Amino acid sequence: MKILVTGAQGFVGSHLMPRLRALGHDAAGFDIEQGDLARTMPDADADAVIHLAARSSVVESWNDPPSFYEANVLGTARILEFCRRRGARLVFVSSYVYGRPRYLPVDEDHPLEAFNPYGHSKILAEEAARYYSRAFGVPLAIVRPFNLYGPGQSRQFLVPTLIEQVLDPARPSIEVMDARPRRDFLFIDDFIDLLARLADTGKQGVFNAGSGASTSIGELVRLLCELAGVDKMLVDLGKPRAEEVLDMYAAVGRARAELGWQPRTPLREGLAQTLAQWPKPVGGQ
Repeated sequence: MKILVTGAQGFVGSHLMPRLRALGHDAAGFDIEQGDLARTMPDADADAVIHLAARSSVVESWNDPPSFYEANVLGTARILEFCRRRGARLVFVSSYVYGRPRYLPVDEDHPLEAFNPYGHSKILAEEAARYYSRAFGVPLAIVRPFNLYGPGQSRQFLVPTLIEQVLDPARPSIEVMDARPRRDFLFIDDFIDLLARLADTGKQGVFNAGSGASTSIGELVRLLCELAGVDKMLVDLGKPRAEEVLDMYAAVGRARAELGWQPRTPLREGLAQTLAQWPKPVGGQ
């Protein structure tokens, strides 16, 4: 198939493009160099679009909400219109839409609730996608990954931030704002496998992507130290975020039942791979 991947140079896209091509797809990328999706319609042919392009920093979304609505809502609307005109199906990657969990594990039917402008922009983008699916017949799959990690991830995210502290010889300890919260960590290769299955099968619907279990930040730090062979103290600063969610993990039975997908990379193995590919410091061995 001809598959257009928006945000192809980002963390997920840089892992996804080689996988799609290895599977025999004609995969092309669309990134900011080709135009701003909020204002530019891609000039391409495609049987399917995997829409990854987005502004994704929760912290930055509080400082500049309009830019997140513009990029994430208007950009998605532009891609939906592209799909309508080209007769292409859409795989839309969304996240941070569940808010405070009312039950665990969180399944795809859990109510949506925004805790920040980024999450709200994704909820609105999902609504636009569902409308285009109903009104214009655009085939649609929505994928909601939980906490992704792996080689090449931006240092604004949790796992890279912790790894930097673990590997920094000048730091005698590792500081975290709050060691209690538990999150569902999914290795990037497992997520790419899910997206590739959706590209191959054309399945529609909403699918969670997670490991199905949660790990606390404190446990994550201890595991990283063990894997890196360092002995550092964990310093919990005791500064929880307002309205902090203490536990969150995904129900992934729908993806297993409909796509034959399941997470295969244990957290220890995924972290070991991430550490092994972590960029060496200048002058390092």
